[in-house]
Amino acid sequence: MPGAFLLAAGLVIFLLPFTLADSAPNGWSSDYIIAMLVVGFVLLVLFGLHERFTAATPFLPFKLLTSRSVLGACLLSFTYQISYYAWNSYFTSFLQVVTHLTIAEAGYVSSTFDVLSGVLLLSVGLVISKTGYFRWLLFIAVPIYILGQGLMIYFRHPNTSVGYLVMCQIFIAIGGAIIILCEQIAVMAASDHQHIATVLALLNIFGWLGGAVGSTICGAIWTNSFPQALASMLPEDALESLQDIVGSLDVQLSYEVGTPARSAIEQAYGVAQKRMLIAGTAIMGLCLVWVFLIKNYNVAKMQQTKGRLF
Repeated sequence: MPGAFLLAAGLVIFLLPFTLADSAPNGWSSDYIIAMLVVGFVLLVLFGLHERFTAATPFLPFKLLTSRSVLGACLLSFTYQISYYAWNSYFTSFLQVVTHLTIAEAGYVSSTFDVLSGVLLLSVGLVISKTGYFRWLLFIAVPIYILGQGLMIYFRHPNTSVGYLVMCQIFIAIGGAIIILCEQIAVMAASDHQHIATVLALLNIFGWLGGAVGSTICGAIWTNSFPQALASMLPEDALESLQDIVGSLDVQLSYEVGTPARSAIEQAYGVAQKRMLIAGTAIMGLCLVWVFLIKNYNVAKMQQTKGRLF
C-alpha cells in the first residue's frame, strides 16, 4: 500500500503541470508548477527507494524495475507516445481546414489507425505464435512508423491529396500497432505470472507520461508557430480578427475556400504541422536504440506457471 500510494501520488502531482502550465500566470515559471514537478519527482524517487529497501511486499519487484527488457519496453512506449502526440492533437483540425473535409470525413481519416491496427494485430499475433519471437518485428515496425511520419512532413501542407495523407496513416498504423503489441509482450515475457498486471500498469504509466509530454510539445509548437505565421500572411483587412482565428476552429472554417484569408490560414497550418512532425520524427529515432535493450525471448518456449494457480 505505501508503494502504491507513493506511485499514484507522484504520478498525479508530476503529470498535472503538463495540463495546468498553459493556464498558469507565468506558464512553466509559475511557483506552483515548479513545486508540483519537484514534489512529484521526489515522490517517484521515494517509490523506487521504498520498493528496493523497505517494502515488506513490493508493489513491483526491484529486479523488474531494473530489468533490461522492461526498461527498454517502457522507454519505447514513452518515446513512441511523445512522437505520436507531438502532432496528432491538431490533425482533425488540419483535415477540415486545409484539405476541406467534413468533420465526419476527417474522423474517418484519423480513425485509420484504430481500424487497421485491430485487423493487423490478429495477423501479427499469429506470426508470433508460429515463430516464437517478436523482437524482429520491432526492427520492421519502427522504420515503417518513422517512414510514415517522415513522409507527412512533406505531405502535410495545403494542396496535398488526401490519398497521400491516408497512405501515411496506413504506414503509421502498421508500425504503431506492432510497436504497441510487442512492447506489451516484452514486459510480460520478462515478468513472472503474478506480476503481469503490475508490469503492464508500469508500461501504461510510461505511455501516459509520454503522451502528456508529446501533447505539451505539440501545444508549445502550435502556440509559437501558428499565430506568428498567420499574422505574417493574413491580409490587412483580416488582421483585426487574428486572435479569433487562432482560438476558434469555427472561425477558421467560416472563411470561404480560395479567399486570401483562408489561404493564409491554410499556409499557417502547414508551417505549424511541419514543425510538429519534424519534432515527432526526430524523437522517434530513439526507439531504434530502445529496441536493442529488449531481450530476444522465444515466447513459444516459455512457461511461466505450472500446475494449478488457485
